[in-house]
Amino acid sequence: MPTKSEDQHDIDIKYLSGKPVKAATEKDTRFSLGGTGFVKGMIIYIARNSNGTDQVDVEICPDPDADSTEKLWPVIARPAHGLEPTDPANPLWVAVKLDDQFKDAYQGFLVV
Repeated sequence: MPTKSEDQHDIDIKYLSGKPVKAATEKDTRFSLGGTGFVKGMIIYIARNSNGTDQVDVEICPDPDADSTEKLWPVIARPAHGLEPTDPANPLWVAVKLDDQFKDAYQGFLVV
């Protein structure tokens, strides 16, 4: 039976450690993604839409002080200077790409 190629790898975000995650501009905010299928090489970013489009200027990088697993992925977010606060009624989406292909997104990120 053929093995799955990387572009067929399933990633499913089930929750965020913050409900919602509240990130201030130009400050580091630590939070984690919980779910399944997390792997090195995936790109985590913030988007305005559930399909991962309209990326928002927030730098997301792995948390070097935490252990990442296939089910828990700790990250650090830093919204860019001058980024407008998010309307709490319409939180942004934490999205994941692998090999330039959109995999999943979870709503619950606010710039404050």
